[in-house]
Amino acid sequence: MILLFNAGSVELLSAPCCGGTANVPALISGDNQSQFTATFSSGSVVAEAPVEGGIKYRKENDNETIQSFRFDGALLLSDRAQVGITLPVMRRARSRGEYFAGSTGLGDIAVNLGYEVLPEWSYSPWQPRGVVFVSGTIPTGGSLYDAKELYKVDSRGRGLWVVSTGALLTKVLGNWDFSFLVEGHRGFSRAIRNDLGVLQLNPGWGASSLLSVGVSPAGGNVRLGLSLAPSFEEAIATEGIISGRGESVALWTSAAQVSYLPSNTMSMSLIYSDQTFIHASQNSSLNRTVAFLIQKRFER
Repeated sequence: MILLFNAGSVELLSAPCCGGTANVPALISGDNQSQFTATFSSGSVVAEAPVEGGIKYRKENDNETIQSFRFDGALLLSDRAQVGITLPVMRRARSRGEYFAGSTGLGDIAVNLGYEVLPEWSYSPWQPRGVVFVSGTIPTGGSLYDAKELYKVDSRGRGLWVVSTGALLTKVLGNWDFSFLVEGHRGFSRAIRNDLGVLQLNPGWGASSLLSVGVSPAGGNVRLGLSLAPSFEEAIATEGIISGRGESVALWTSAAQVSYLPSNTMSMSLIYSDQTFIHASQNSSLNRTVAFLIQKRFER
């Protein structure tokens, strides 16, 4: 899901728990009053990245799939201020031999505020368009610590309130477009109570970024794009019935995209993302995902 912005950036020609860390907010990066995006994705967990690094592929009888529908909406509040929301619904399923478990439900909801600090009121050969943002994640999806189903398939989020802030820079040069997003975030501590006692979760800092480049051959309605999205998450420390500290997580997601613009206000994209392409991830499951995205924009 962190690669969703890469799909949304096709508007620049007329101007991404499940495949990545979903820290990319719903942002308007072009000359639009509002935009709405629907994304359908289907992926498989094909490998694990151990704490020490490298890749360990899963056995053939161990199949884990993740399907999702995500709605993103963004609206201008003024000439330069905007608000956005992300609503995901997910289904996770896993089978190992004769054992199977599946669960469908709401993921973590996110809301964000953005402000265009570098507007593009006149042409500049070097200055990008820049938007800064602050985002809040509501833990509606549950986490591994809340899961009750087999294989924890009912875990669809972080289970923590999270606040993040960052910036998005975009630039169009002829038939080429470039995007760079960087954000940092911090989760709030949380206590989980059960029959055994209280478990206190103390999350650390995290950060992610997204670098994408695209080209529209011969200035047509087709765009080809590539992107790279690294992310990092500090380990969660626990106190109470279990005291200790986990391991940090590093994840690298690469993606390729083909987009088609049937009109200046609508785009459709097909995206393939792979977390096994770059062997630099640590302490995380690794996915391969195909997503289809359709976006409708309303001009100012």
